[in-house]
Amino acid sequence: MTLRRSKRIKIIGFSTILGFVLILLLLYLIYAKQTHAVLVKFSNMKQIDHNVYVEPDINESEQAEVSHFVQTSAEKIKSLFGQKESSPVLIYAKSNETLENYADSDIGQTYYYPWNSYIVIGPRGYNENVIAHEFTHAELRKRLKNSSMVPIWFDEGLAAMVDGRFTEYEKTWSIQTNGGKEPVDFNLLDSHSAFQANATSTMNYELACYEVSRWYGIVGTPGLLQLIDSLNEGEDFSAVYKGIESDGAENTK
Repeated sequence: MTLRRSKRIKIIGFSTILGFVLILLLLYLIYAKQTHAVLVKFSNMKQIDHNVYVEPDINESEQAEVSHFVQTSAEKIKSLFGQKESSPVLIYAKSNETLENYADSDIGQTYYYPWNSYIVIGPRGYNENVIAHEFTHAELRKRLKNSSMVPIWFDEGLAAMVDGRFTEYEKTWSIQTNGGKEPVDFNLLDSHSAFQANATSTMNYELACYEVSRWYGIVGTPGLLQLIDSLNEGEDFSAVYKGIESDGAENTK
């Protein structure tokens, strides 16, 4: 009886371990790129700065350029928020072979986790603009207790304002609103799909960029920080957003 019980315990133990291993294997197969990004420091990628990784065969000149992009992007974050609190991991995947290990997009892709953000920059995103864009997302998530407290259009509009690529935002806003006579329905821009590459994504970025640039132009960094603090205290975004703008407009009179 004792031998049978011992054998049964061993079988159960082995089955449990096997099941756990199979679950881990399945999760890896589904989230292989995310796993590679999180474990990048254990890969053959070369670390050239704090939390900055590149392919090992990239020459010194290009390494210096990557570091420059990271530094100038970080300065933009400091200018916007007053200081930079986040320290996301940045992975530059230059070759298609390396990119396949880390991301689906050849521009940029970011994985957000409670402990940190992991930014993968592809060959088409190899510039200060894209890096600054992703740094803005990472910084906002670092400061917010719950990133879902802000609508998608605000998150993307803030990042678009910082990265500087969407220079036609005033013209786009004027066309889409008939010179300001017809309001933008921002509920239609409160989804990630509105900003994924499609026929209207550039327009959506520019509309979001216009609104956030307009608002930030009134309230500045103090207003942005006040918004974040209020959201972290559980207040409603729409009410706080409008209230801070109203106060900022009064102070400029």
